[in-house]
Amino acid sequence: MKKILSRIAVALLILTLVAIVTCFYIGEFTYAYLLILVLFFVFAGMGQLYKLKNDEYMYKKLNKSDQYEEYTR
Repeated sequence: MKKILSRIAVALLILTLVAIVTCFYIGEFTYAYLLILVLFFVFAGMGQLYKLKNDEYMYKKLNKSDQYEEYTR
């Protein structure tokens, strides 16, 4: 499932980059900048999701080690 979704994501990324280049070529700068802004929001959102996932993992890891230390005392 992940392999299929990653291929779709890569295809959409390439399609978006081609669309940006095409928009600059035909003189539609507004659409090109809008597509660049959409890409920025997508990558920023992905970064926030990965940060949240990492914070959750670290929180669980810290709490698990504290419980283990209290249990073994």
